[in-house]
Amino acid sequence: MKKILLLSSILISGFYFAQQVHVKYLRVLSSFTTTHEDLYIKNNQVLSIQDSIIINNKLTDSWTLGVNLDNGKKPAKQYFVSDLDKNNEAERNFFFTSNVDSREFFIYDKVPQPKWNIEEKETKTIAGYKCQKATTMFRGSKVTAYFTKDLPYSTGPFKFYGLPGLILDIRVDNKDYDIWKAESVDVNDKSAIAFKPQFLKKEKISLKDYVAAKEAHMNKIFAKLTDALPKNYNARVTTNQRFSVEQKYEWEDKPSE
Repeated sequence: MKKILLLSSILISGFYFAQQVHVKYLRVLSSFTTTHEDLYIKNNQVLSIQDSIIINNKLTDSWTLGVNLDNGKKPAKQYFVSDLDKNNEAERNFFFTSNVDSREFFIYDKVPQPKWNIEEKETKTIAGYKCQKATTMFRGSKVTAYFTKDLPYSTGPFKFYGLPGLILDIRVDNKDYDIWKAESVDVNDKSAIAFKPQFLKKEKISLKDYVAAKEAHMNKIFAKLTDALPKNYNARVTTNQRFSVEQKYEWEDKPSE
């Protein structure tokens, strides 16, 4: 009987990993804007694409507001490339794209696996799948996720991973943004997807240098805004602000030499 159950488990797992899975997430960027993120999985390969089209916030019904911070350049899609690596549970390699001050970057990021606390009795149904609740601290942000064991992929949107099933909903606690919520799941997707896209024209850069460049660019923008204010207007601008789920990186936990 045990052999039959084991064989059934192997066959089911093999079926899922042979198929191409597509999950479309609603991604809440701010209190008033959302976009979409498309996650594709096949043969242990993972590709996530964050759309550049910003729409109104469907979750709060607020008005659309788009702010362009890259010298008038049209926003580009962001790509996140990774693999499902069962042999290395401590960390996962991600490669992603981004633009800063009209410079196009291709960034390498080694993401430590989050230490998840699974609450098996806390469940909800998302996109037709029964999901369990899990919580963790992800780079300085407390997050709550719902994942399903019915889709046996240890991954999710953005750089989230490490649970025994696919993450269908994840959000930063006590915020009405930094939210990813699955709208649909297709386990037999037929899209032609290049899981290892070439970004030859993009500048290769380390995560640490990318973060420094991004913060320097934002500081420059805030300085311009401050200079444009009336002379008698008292305004304090906090530098190096991070408008992201990633609030603290691994090298910032280490004592300076």
